[in-house]
Amino acid sequence: MLPPSGATVLDVGAGSGRDAAWLAAHGYDVVAVEPSEAMLAQARERHSTSKVHWLSDSLPDLANVRRLGLSFDLIILSAVWMHIPPTARERALRKLATLLAPKGRIAISLRLGASDAERAMHTVSLPELSSLAQQFGLRIVRTTDSDDKLGRGEVSWTNVVLGLPDDGLGALPLLRHLILVDEKSSTYKIALLRVLARVADTAAGLARYETDSVVLSLGLVSLFWLRMFKPLIENALPQMPFSRVGAGPSFLTNNFTSLRSITAVELRVGALFHDQTAKHLHRSLSEISQVIRDMPANYLRWPASDNPIFEVTRRRQIATPSPLQIDEAFLWSFGDFRVPLEIWQALTHYNVWIEPVLVSEWVRLIEAYCVDGRPDVRQLAHALLAWVDPARDTSFARAAVDRIRSAGKPIYCVWSGARLRDEYDVDHCFPFAAWPCGDAWNLMPASRQVNIQKSNRLVTQAALERASETISTWWHDAFLSQSDGARRQFFLEASQTLPILVPNPEPADVIDAMQMHRIRLSKDQGLRPWELAPAAVQSRSVTDRALLPCQTTP
Repeated sequence: MLPPSGATVLDVGAGSGRDAAWLAAHGYDVVAVEPSEAMLAQARERHSTSKVHWLSDSLPDLANVRRLGLSFDLIILSAVWMHIPPTARERALRKLATLLAPKGRIAISLRLGASDAERAMHTVSLPELSSLAQQFGLRIVRTTDSDDKLGRGEVSWTNVVLGLPDDGLGALPLLRHLILVDEKSSTYKIALLRVLARVADTAAGLARYETDSVVLSLGLVSLFWLRMFKPLIENALPQMPFSRVGAGPSFLTNNFTSLRSITAVELRVGALFHDQTAKHLHRSLSEISQVIRDMPANYLRWPASDNPIFEVTRRRQIATPSPLQIDEAFLWSFGDFRVPLEIWQALTHYNVWIEPVLVSEWVRLIEAYCVDGRPDVRQLAHALLAWVDPARDTSFARAAVDRIRSAGKPIYCVWSGARLRDEYDVDHCFPFAAWPCGDAWNLMPASRQVNIQKSNRLVTQAALERASETISTWWHDAFLSQSDGARRQFFLEASQTLPILVPNPEPADVIDAMQMHRIRLSKDQGLRPWELAPAAVQSRSVTDRALLPCQTTP
């Protein structure tokens, strides 16, 4: 019942790490969860491998695991279920179901017989587990009985494997219905769904997790809305039927039009604005947040129900900061936007399918609303709806290279460790073609030949681990040591795009989050793995001619 090598496994209640280490040795990427800090420290010391990611967390919430943004092909609860109180089991199994990949499996061992008087235990049974599983679309795939391995005659075990044939919670069919079937009187509904898809793909680090939902800042949702609509409005592409065009989009106010000199890509987390521009931006985002609450968020509803799917809470507008920086505090000042957990999971893991459908439907609506016979509407709409990330082109990192060299310090290829001479490239650690991100943390100096070999492939976990020291040194010299503002900007960007779990991260925390995100990209996009042959990174004196791509699995 084990998935193929290379799959992602969650070991809940990992204890000393025995099972996690065995799985890692057989080619699996493992997230090992243990609530006991003492056991976690012991496991880390016993099993030092980059393929096991140790995490302090516990059922029923698994809050830190959920923040990683991963889905798992196999979830293991070995001798754990009897420690979960019966009142918490429904919530625990729901959380596990939302973490499971399509066609994934949950393996649970049930301890039957007398309880251990020295440890908190509760009665478990197969019928109870089966009943809970049915609530979340899980089915029993297999059960086996076994004697107790410690030879206790009064104790026996039933091992249960649960399966999830698809997302299991109906999120994908619901999204398909909302995109393709639900009645629309403007592009607002499609726009909001695409905003959420973009946030899930590029800014998931700014989300906050609750028991059954994910909370986004209403300011972030409004910012992405403004960024998407701005080029469409400025190119006079209609967003509603001709009969309603006279009124125009209700967010199209003087504040919105006063931002014409600002390009869409400038509207991003970390950007600074001053004077009247800051005031117009602040007011426009406030107006957009009201439109979102009153219109698409209100009318996107559960099937056969008058209940909105999304819950929006607005806050009273604060005074415009001077200068205005688009940071977390500013974005949360607008209010909260709650997304049901199962929909967030679908947007996170199936965005490769969902977003193209959203864009196609948006283009279809624009075409239907356009009555002036313009021949280029479809092509123009597709071009303007393309999500273009800020052009943090390589000149940003190249300027850092020049500055470091002028100070007499060498620059090394992060992947080979070889000293870089005149010719070099600035590589996106995670391929830009698959996941467009020009943040500072994702820009790495590399030899030209290594960069050509790597191309659009995904660096393996082992290669990222080997390069971590060189990457940290590069970050320090290029960005973190320049000023408090540059350091703050670096970590602000990293916290937006990566699953960083600490409030005040250091470079090692960013590396850890990169390793988690690498697993997600590998699973969700099926990118080909890449790393250098180990011999090529043993010495910095190795020439580029010795650098050969490795064909191993991630």
